[in-house]
Amino acid sequence: MIYMSPTLTSWMQDDLPKLQSTWKVEVDPSQQLDALVEEFCSGATLYYGTQFHPIEHVEDGIWQLKTPDLRIFGWFHVKDCFVGWRAGQADFIKTHDLYHGFAGETAIFRNRLDLNAPKFIPGVDPNAVVSNYT
Repeated sequence: MIYMSPTLTSWMQDDLPKLQSTWKVEVDPSQQLDALVEEFCSGATLYYGTQFHPIEHVEDGIWQLKTPDLRIFGWFHVKDCFVGWRAGQADFIKTHDLYHGFAGETAIFRNRLDLNAPKFIPGVDPNAVVSNYT
């Protein structure tokens, strides 16, 4: 499952359709996100190669779901349940070194929610947050 914050939902409606791939891949960022969500929610195995990982821990239980052009920041409330807070274009985030800022905002949002403890799965092992990761 993937839950989306109002911030992420607004970004997907307003900003995502305007983005172009900076990697010159055949699918635009909207299609990349659609494929990632479909793969994640289907329970299919998320494969990582030597250079690309579809999910990656940032800090303090904050993870990013990744496509070539996008980064979606959130956390895993329970295994296989990602709560997305916000997203952005990968090149912009890299150029302006926004990983820790986005992760910090995400943690603040998470900590303000009235969730049963524990609010997230701690640790850095992808296998702890996703059932099918290899």
